[in-house]
Amino acid sequence: MEIRIHVDQIKEGGLQVEREFDEGTMDEVLQAEPSTGYHAKRPSTLRARLTRVNDRDILFAGEIPLHIEGACGRCLRCVQVDATVRFSLDLVDGDEMELLGVPSAPEDDGAGEIAGSFSPEEAEQVFFTGKELDLGPLVREQILLGLPMNVRCGDECRGLCQVCGQNLNDAECGCDRRVPDPRWAGLRNIKV
Repeated sequence: MEIRIHVDQIKEGGLQVEREFDEGTMDEVLQAEPSTGYHAKRPSTLRARLTRVNDRDILFAGEIPLHIEGACGRCLRCVQVDATVRFSLDLVDGDEMELLGVPSAPEDDGAGEIAGSFSPEEAEQVFFTGKELDLGPLVREQILLGLPMNVRCGDECRGLCQVCGQNLNDAECGCDRRVPDPRWAGLRNIKV
């Protein structure tokens, strides 16, 4: 997934970015290690806008519809999902920050009370250097963050039998699926 934009292309009115990604490209994103368990069913089109906020900040906002399929979290049937990932990121010019005397990426040695912490505003900031923006990794990251954690084939899905593995949506298996309270398990061994 490659989207390269030269910073000078972003004029006062902003720059519209539209890229179509075929199923193969989307599958590469979804199947990269570790795999998400989803597969692309149709191409997706990124629609985004780059807008200069000031000399050092560029707002990168957009959306990409996802047409994917994955396994139901209860019964493992194949489920098709259509979702739209929306994002808004603040691209900060690290070179401009250094000219102003502000370090572009705050150093954190991983020790101390606030190690690894950041403010909510910093979570949406992405630092860049040079005059060329590679937006591909940012779009990839937003796609992965926007994927549903767990999909279901329906609210009424009964799942799989925990004893024999039968899909309970297709047929009842007759297994005793009652889970005994483990606190009483020791009483089973007492002979009266």
